[in-house]
Amino acid sequence: MPTDFNFSLIYGTYGKQKIDTFNDTIVKDLVEDGTIEVNLAFTEEEMEQVYHEMMTIDIMDDSKFTVREEEVCETEPPSYTIWNIQMDGKTNSFYTQTYCDGYPENVLELLKLEDYIHSILLNKDEYKALPDSNGYYE
Repeated sequence: MPTDFNFSLIYGTYGKQKIDTFNDTIVKDLVEDGTIEVNLAFTEEEMEQVYHEMMTIDIMDDSKFTVREEEVCETEPPSYTIWNIQMDGKTNSFYTQTYCDGYPENVLELLKLEDYIHSILLNKDEYKALPDSNGYYE
């Protein structure tokens, strides 16, 4: 894993959730109660696991994760993901949204990665100690 490896991931309904390893912060969406931001760092081992998963899908390939606007659907409430990844002196940024006719394979890879990273977060004691979300989006 490169020494400069970091990422930020903004995701979920209205893009209100965030994992930012550049600043060791996370934002949890509490729905009706707003959001809460706290300092929370991933361990070296967790970062290595995420790095390995990213390399498995070749996440730094600039052309692989380009959104084709004609395939994107507007949904209410909107849900999207914004990625910003840094490694080996290079930065790659891209986003995904809801697709009209099913997700292309490359976007499915990103969704699986997002779920993987979120599952790491869900298992951290610091995250478990945060308030539960109140309500839901329709």
